[in-house]
Amino acid sequence: MSDSVIEQTRQIHSDLEKLVSTMVDDLLAEKKAASHKEMLLRDHRMNGYLEMMQSSSKKLLNLYEDQHGSRSKELDAITGAKVFSEFYTRLNATRDYHRKFPGASLRLEDGIPVPKLNSNFTGEENYCKYVDMHDLYKRYTNMHVFEKCNYFSFLGKFHKLHTIKKDKKIGNRQYHDFVKDLFKYMYEFFQKRHPLALASDFKAQIDAEFEQKWKAKEIEGWEQDVIVEEKDEDGIDYPPIELSNFDTWEALKNMGMDYLKFELKRKGLKTGGRLEERCKRLFLLKDKTLEQIPNKYKSKTFVKSGKAKEIARIEFEIKLFYELLRPQIEATREYIEKKLTKTFEEIQAEREEDSDEVVEESDDEEDKQLYNPLKLPLGWDGKPIPYWLYKLHGLNIEYKCEICGNYSYWGPRAFSRHFNEWRHSYGMKCLGIPNSKEFENITLIEDAITLHRKLKKQKTQNEWKPEEEEEFEDKEGHVYNKKTYDDLKRQGLV
Repeated sequence: MSDSVIEQTRQIHSDLEKLVSTMVDDLLAEKKAASHKEMLLRDHRMNGYLEMMQSSSKKLLNLYEDQHGSRSKELDAITGAKVFSEFYTRLNATRDYHRKFPGASLRLEDGIPVPKLNSNFTGEENYCKYVDMHDLYKRYTNMHVFEKCNYFSFLGKFHKLHTIKKDKKIGNRQYHDFVKDLFKYMYEFFQKRHPLALASDFKAQIDAEFEQKWKAKEIEGWEQDVIVEEKDEDGIDYPPIELSNFDTWEALKNMGMDYLKFELKRKGLKTGGRLEERCKRLFLLKDKTLEQIPNKYKSKTFVKSGKAKEIARIEFEIKLFYELLRPQIEATREYIEKKLTKTFEEIQAEREEDSDEVVEESDDEEDKQLYNPLKLPLGWDGKPIPYWLYKLHGLNIEYKCEICGNYSYWGPRAFSRHFNEWRHSYGMKCLGIPNSKEFENITLIEDAITLHRKLKKQKTQNEWKPEEEEEFEDKEGHVYNKKTYDDLKRQGLV
């Protein structure tokens, strides 16, 4: 009804307050024995509320920036000497509106609509408890690059792409499409499993780390260059050609065939052809970058190195996202092992029991609250476990890990398992330390750094030192190390 900028600002502020209140009520209404499905759907609702809040905040920011000046004009109109005339003008406009629409409601809607779930879960995923990679597994087994295996083995080794030879990967379009689709599924699954996490930030950090390791040639499986650049035949180091000094490609003819060939090789373009063809090919770079030029003008060395880097990047992303999704992948492998020992009827009955349990739990929780003064963990039936079992498994013992951000783990089993989980792996990665077996049971940052330095020192001590350990024998049969032998040889004593 109102076109007032101030009224729109008030309405958006009111909506933001309602959103915050709705989110708080949703979090406070969380059930103590909430199932995995309820927790995941709650996170998706929170994500939807946050998106609504962001869109409303952007509208509010545009109103406050007042690029068109309508807000400042309206503020000037409702202040000063003409304030009463403006008031009665708006009052008459409001009366005219309600004369035209007598049935218009004056009540404000207090409720915020529940966000729609944008993600779709397959039956095998069971609300992201497990991964569903059957389609990717079929493509994996139908490619000659990989060895044939069962689905259980595939889930344990599909991220070890660095073991495949580079020659089989660079020119293989089928392999390139497979790893792209594989990473796409892992990225989308991570977004569905952790809707409140910023997957794009994780990917940006991974890409930045990849660029550093690629320059240092530390990417596993890609330590050596794919193609070694050829040296100039005549050994002359020509200075670069400034194309901005040339208006037409004919002016490049004076540079000569050899100079043009060297410059084309340096720019990453093909070096063959007649003088006119080389001039035209090089002149393409005056107004365009090398990426904007069609591949038919580029050298095979440049094209292959670009493909190799793209494949290496995707493999690196798959490897790190595998660590983020390790709990779900390991749970899928355990579930597959259980399914192998059961018949089809038992699996169907188990699924029906699971669905019934979820409904029964929700009904009981609405009617009554569980009596749990000692705050014991809940068992498979949604009730607190016996106290003797709680003490038997050591669930009353708290283990804190400084590497995980002082996160608490209750019981020795959860403490020992957390060293292979994503939180500890991420903490070790932030410290720049590999999460290997040598660092198990280490929870303090200072201890991890000290051990890492000690292992690096031992590694350097065990390295081959040719000056001290390489031996030489003279004509008389005396044995010296390399340094002593070189000194005696310079003096003419041997």
